[in-house]
Parts: sequence; C-alpha cells; structure tokens
Amino acid sequence: MSKRIDLDEMIALIGPNDMIGFGGGGIQRKPLAAAAAIARSNLDNLEVASFLGGPEVDLLIGVKKVRKLHFAFVGFDMFGLAPNFRAARQAGELEIVEYSEGMMMTAYEAAAKRLPFLPTRFGLGTDLLSTATAPFQQISCPLSGEQLVAVPPLAPSIAIVHVNEADDQGNALIHSDTYADLLLIQAASKVILTAERIVKEIPGERRGRSTFVSRLWVDHVIEAPRGGGFSAVFPDYRFDLPVILDYQKNATDGAWLAQQIGNL
Repeated sequence: MSKRIDLDEMIALIGPNDMIGFGGGGIQRKPLAAAAAIARSNLDNLEVASFLGGPEVDLLIGVKKVRKLHFAFVGFDMFGLAPNFRAARQAGELEIVEYSEGMMMTAYEAAAKRLPFLPTRFGLGTDLLSTATAPFQQISCPLSGEQLVAVPPLAPSIAIVHVNEADDQGNALIHSDTYADLLLIQAASKVILTAERIVKEIPGERRGRSTFVSRLWVDHVIEAPRGGGFSAVFPDYRFDLPVILDYQKNATDGAWLAQQIGNL
C-alpha cells in the first residue's frame, strides 16, 4: 500500500494542539521544505521539538508560529547563532523546555518505550533541573540509593524527518548521521518522511550500508527533491553557505523572511 502524500496533505494532518518533532541536526539534513510549508500555512501557536534545532526551528519562530519549544541546541553549527531564536529568547517571547543532548535522547526513549519516565545521570549538578519549566526530578535509586534524574517522555504528535531515499511503503535510508532521529521516529504518534527521491524498492542488500528506517514506523512519505533546503544532505549536496550567511544577516526582518519562504 502506498503511503505517498504531498506537502499540502501533510499540513491537513497537523492539528492545533499537535507537537511537531523535527529531525536532523543543526544545518544537517533538515526538513526545510516541510518547515516552509508549515510557515506558509494557517497553522500557528505550535509546540515544537528539535534535538539539535537549526533553520527549520528558526524559520518557524521568525514567522511567529511557535508557542513552545523543546530543544537541546538551536543554532547554525560552526556558522553561529540562529537569529530568530536568539531574538525570541532575549525578548522572553518563547516558552521553552531545555534539555542536555543526553536528557533529550532519554526523553525520546521513554516515549518510545511508553514509560512514565526513564532514569539517567545526565543533568545532575546542572541548572537544567531548576529552571522554571524543567519537567525533570532528582530521585534516589530504590536499589542502590544513587542520585539520578527522572526524565519524563517527550512524545511528539508528528515527527517530520528528511531522508535520502524512500519507497512508497515507507522504507527509507539515511546515508549520514542520524542524530536522534530513530528515537524520535519511535517516540512520535505519527511519522512523516520527506525524501530526496522515491525509489521503487530498497533491496535488502543495500540496507546494511546506511541507516535503515522500517516502514513499520512510518505513516506517510513525501517526495521532496532538495527538501533539505540550504542545509546539507550528504552525499546528495552540501550546505549552501552564501544562503546561510544571507539568512543569518536578514532573517529577523519579517518582510524579508516572508519573501524567502517561497524559495524554500
């Protein structure tokens, strides 16, 4: 059975109270075509999760679509800060839940296992436990007495992950770093993949060469050539440095950003 849809059909699947989880990391393999479609839509007041957020998060913050953000990092990797995220944080306009990378992976894992929390050592001795919006709790292990952190599940309603290739049934391959994407896919209630290309099939002998995503976890697939936008999707294309620098310089200008959405 084919699971192919298009970006307009994706928008129709997102409800007003849904949490959207984005895959990729920084400026690597970001689902920018999907984020731009959301930016152009009537959706707003969104709750968003991104393990290593980048331009997809910054874009949606810039067009005032994001109410609450769960993140371990937001930025443009070696090229510096995400301008709209920075402006929103400095102005106190964005509700946030901040994790360390280890804590956010633990939160996705708890959701994937359908558990009320998972214990971890990540976060001990840090201010992440005492921020106003922190959902974490320091606990004593009932067996050893060791101090641990209880991390509640982070379960997006919809995960949107960009992949190199997929078939109609939802099997997919990622040829580069997967970051926390496999945990995100298992944690989410619904999974949408955008793919550089849709292929007839992904033979078994090819699955061991890259990270394989099973159709069992995937609800919908969208063919989106250059769907990573100006982020890098290795080995298909590198990040577009001139566009990144232009974005960082101008993205806090609302009129400029609105004009650019159509190019993503």
